[in-house]
Amino acid sequence: MAIADPTTGESIYASRPDDLFVAASSMKIFIAGTAFDALGAGHRFRTAIRRTGPVVHGTLRGDLVLSAGGDLLLSGRMQPDGTLLLPDPDPTYPGGAPLPDPFREIRGLALRVHEAGIRRIEGRVVVDTSLFTEAREGIALGNAQITVSPMMVNDHVIHAAITPAPTIGALANVAAMPATAYLRFTSQVTTVDGTTRPRPLTVSADASEPDGTHTVTITGDIKLNDPTSYVQYYVPEPAHFAGIALAEQLRAVGVAIPDRTVDHSLRHVPGAPVTEHVSPPLADEVKVMLKASSNVHTVTFPYLVGAIAGRDPNTPKATYDQYRRALFRAAGIDPDPTGASEGYYTPDTYLRFLAYVRRQPYFASMRDAMPIMGRDGTLAGNQTDSPAAGHVYAKTGTGMMLSPGSTSTAVLHKALAGYIGLPDGRWLTFAQFMHQSASQDTAMALGDEAQEAMAEIATAVYETQGAR
Repeated sequence: MAIADPTTGESIYASRPDDLFVAASSMKIFIAGTAFDALGAGHRFRTAIRRTGPVVHGTLRGDLVLSAGGDLLLSGRMQPDGTLLLPDPDPTYPGGAPLPDPFREIRGLALRVHEAGIRRIEGRVVVDTSLFTEAREGIALGNAQITVSPMMVNDHVIHAAITPAPTIGALANVAAMPATAYLRFTSQVTTVDGTTRPRPLTVSADASEPDGTHTVTITGDIKLNDPTSYVQYYVPEPAHFAGIALAEQLRAVGVAIPDRTVDHSLRHVPGAPVTEHVSPPLADEVKVMLKASSNVHTVTFPYLVGAIAGRDPNTPKATYDQYRRALFRAAGIDPDPTGASEGYYTPDTYLRFLAYVRRQPYFASMRDAMPIMGRDGTLAGNQTDSPAAGHVYAKTGTGMMLSPGSTSTAVLHKALAGYIGLPDGRWLTFAQFMHQSASQDTAMALGDEAQEAMAEIATAVYETQGAR
């Protein structure tokens, strides 16, 4: 670990500060910092609706175009009171439940189309994703991959809600949340008694239909008296999903659309403006990545930085890396640090980066976007009653991998890095890393214990340095 005063450069404590450790999700600090530096804390993403023809007596003689602007919060997460809904576990993680109103923003766009006087559309609903070329990325949840797209509705997720049947041996009910014509779930999930070890619930088949919709099969077992369980299905065509969702919401508010509703364009589709949805500022957008540790948002931000700040729709991830490397240089860090490509960083790298951010105008926004110990995010349950609760802003990280050559022994990696705000107004930067080899079950159980130990260390720093 390493702890320092970023203003004076004084080292408060250091133990192996130059050793490489697995950063896991704590490396999301670097992605967030690059986004703040390149786009600014106040940047807002705009999801526009345009029309390609005139509106005559309420009929649009042309297409309605939904233009993706990179907003990651078209999901109902932003609540009417201006706060973000950040449940634990996040809806994109195994065990995470669906968000309550994931089509809220899409429904709002549909309502404003109706308010603009459009009652019928002769053409299609076209989704314009020309902001950047879509790509496939792994999200470090088993073998899961997503389609990275500038059009993200409900974090690219449709949940299979699985409810046991009333009798043992019968197939469980599987429903889509949110309900949408984009897909239909079929159940191969068996209801079992309480003594049977259930097979895991999983997506076992995904059939793409000629109209672009999907029939998805869920298999496994669920116990007779279990509550509803959820399985995430990551939509492979985010633009098509968004187009169907918009078409459904348009029909619901009274706009008639032909059956041939949805198309997808990789090129910019010009047209007259109808309405738009303006996102919350970047300072809120990054909270899902930092506080909730969403890997779906994490793999998307580099594309947004490269496409928007770098104006590069074709190779945005490579352009993002130029911004990240420039930021590392400005912070006095090797732009290509040893081990970084494999996810290894040193405590000193974090301290240099955090110290640089401390001097930037976006410091308060990035600090507040990180989990706050004892208050929210992935640190909400740590040190809730300590004097440091509410004063430690830090990103957690958890990784687990099998030991080389072993099928039963794993190495747990834990990380915590960020800021400690002292009572006298000073700020400290810190980075901690731990790892432990154990059986897989033991290593998994150690995760919460290790994180609490790291939080205890942060409390000790707050108490001892605050008393100086």
